[in-house]
Amino acid sequence: MAKRHTYDMGLIGNCSFQAHINKNTSIEWMCWPRFDSSFIFGSLLDDKNGGKFTLLPHGDIKESHQYYKENTNILCTEITCEEGKYRVTDFAPRFYQFDRYYKPLMLIRKVEPLEGAPRVKVNCQPVGNYGKIKPTQYEASNHIEYLGMEKELRLTTDFPLSYVVNDQAIVLNECKYLVLTYGAPLEASLKSTCEAFLEKTTLYWQGWVKNMSVSNFHQAKINRSALALKIHQYEDTGAIIAAGTTSLPEADGSGRNWDYRYCWMRDSYYTLTAFNNIGHFEELERYFNYIVNISVQVKDRFQPLYSISATSNLDE
Repeated sequence: MAKRHTYDMGLIGNCSFQAHINKNTSIEWMCWPRFDSSFIFGSLLDDKNGGKFTLLPHGDIKESHQYYKENTNILCTEITCEEGKYRVTDFAPRFYQFDRYYKPLMLIRKVEPLEGAPRVKVNCQPVGNYGKIKPTQYEASNHIEYLGMEKELRLTTDFPLSYVVNDQAIVLNECKYLVLTYGAPLEASLKSTCEAFLEKTTLYWQGWVKNMSVSNFHQAKINRSALALKIHQYEDTGAIIAAGTTSLPEADGSGRNWDYRYCWMRDSYYTLTAFNNIGHFEELERYFNYIVNISVQVKDRFQPLYSISATSNLDE
């Protein structure tokens, strides 16, 4: 059974990146290529310069129902408008293949009609360097390239590109797909790849939950909490971030601006204790390797926080 959450945003991720998605389908916060990189979508902090990626209806939203596919980090948002109803399924692919975890810098959005003939407008405007870089847009045969960033951003879709670039709504009478990539683009079949990745990602997360040691007491809530904690580990190094979003200064102009996208030792302890209590030890082993690499660099004492790649000189 699908489980609702009670916040204005849902969280997806694959241990390479995270995205916070509003109940109106807007991606409010998403940093690439790392947890502590600049956002490419950051309207959570800056409506004007934060970029956007929305799948809004033509007209007003009458109702929004957001929930996770059971025991996964796959988020569904159902939008009801005057012309009908549609569902957006958002996820970051993650599954095991070739003896390792496949966790690309790839965001997949599946859009399917549920009732009536709703019109949907796609608006994708990524930014760089915290809104200072506005990339130029180049339309190819079935994708849009965003040029001017550190690496190529590409939106591959079967939505008509003319409608996307002209900010026009299209009647949604069949399932459509959007794949946003950083660096390596999607060169394979769009529909079959998205559906295969969706199935494999579903099986991965449900298998991960199945291997948890949890009693029946509030089991569903514990499962959901564990799934959220899992995608706060940067698997490449084993670091665990305190939060996916950054933070605000303690006082305006004070400089005391603690960025919780770094690895804070105290916060990591609580997360690791939670993993230990539910019988998931792989995360502890990865974090141990992270700490080992820090310890060989430490001369006097440990810092309260380090970057996700174990560096000690940090910008806030």
